[in-house]
Amino acid sequence: MNLRHHLQEALRINPAPSPWPRMLVCSFATAVPLIVGALTGQLPLAIFGALFGFLLVLNDHLGTLGHRLWVITLTFLFMLGGLLLGVLSHAHPPLLIPVLFALTYWMGLMGAKGTELERAVLFGTFQVLGGAYSGALGKYLNAALLYAFLGYSCVIIFLSVLVFLRRHNPNPFARLRVTLRESFTKEKSRHLYAFAYSISVLIALLVVNYFEMDHGYWAVGTVLIIMRPDTKQSLYRSVQRFFGTLIGVLVAELLIVTIHSPWLAIVALTFISFWGPWALNRSYWLGTAVIVVMLLLILDIPMIEHGDVHTPVVRLQATGLGCLLSLIGMVIANPQILWRDPPRA
Repeated sequence: MNLRHHLQEALRINPAPSPWPRMLVCSFATAVPLIVGALTGQLPLAIFGALFGFLLVLNDHLGTLGHRLWVITLTFLFMLGGLLLGVLSHAHPPLLIPVLFALTYWMGLMGAKGTELERAVLFGTFQVLGGAYSGALGKYLNAALLYAFLGYSCVIIFLSVLVFLRRHNPNPFARLRVTLRESFTKEKSRHLYAFAYSISVLIALLVVNYFEMDHGYWAVGTVLIIMRPDTKQSLYRSVQRFFGTLIGVLVAELLIVTIHSPWLAIVALTFISFWGPWALNRSYWLGTAVIVVMLLLILDIPMIEHGDVHTPVVRLQATGLGCLLSLIGMVIANPQILWRDPPRA
């Protein structure tokens, strides 16, 4: 296969049914915390509620209602615990390395299969990083937790209402206990990958700390998402991640310099978050673009009047570094690729 074919495969948009219920829940759970925050003058804290609501919907895999509510609740608990561990790590920096190593090693043992438990741990790890690098959060932790609970409540309530109002055919789903049991494997190859995965994430952490990068944890998060046991899949995700981030940054900058009202920004975020589940269903790069637009716009809400475009540029730089570090991690996980003969076209 030539380079053009690989690029076409990586950037292909797959036909898939639109998950309208999840799209509605996602939009509702993102908008409500922001509206409450705007009305109470606490928009910077309401960000946590919006992000919690948005991410929780992304781990809803359409099983039975009971299973979906349990997965969302478990994911919320992982995210809540991760945020608390992150804040604790900010006060005690040496704690971050063992916490991050333990969580990433566990994810590595799950084999990057995209299961609900793996995503719950991944979202919890994101919160660890966010809490560890949010210096002032400790002072407002109680209010931030209330908004996080508000985002969770919006997902639970609106999802339950939608299921009762419309006909729902549960999709097959993997049991959480099965995933948990499989993660306690003795298989050598899984442990080798899990170790390489954890070391790669820690290398990324040390690099961004050494250079004191603004929002450096985004680069660490990129490594968390991109690295896979399969080399080809890792390369594809690197291309998809960077291309999606580039598109997202360009769109976000346009919105940031155009919108100067928090209320208009909330309207835009309500619309953008609505398309999040749809975009991720179609393509990883398209989903990445939507998530980047949403994240950058939501982070800029407290200072939206000034139209600051610095954060989008930092996001692109961090993603580029994360993609580079993930490729290094790929070599750590699969050193044989350095001397393997290249495939013939």
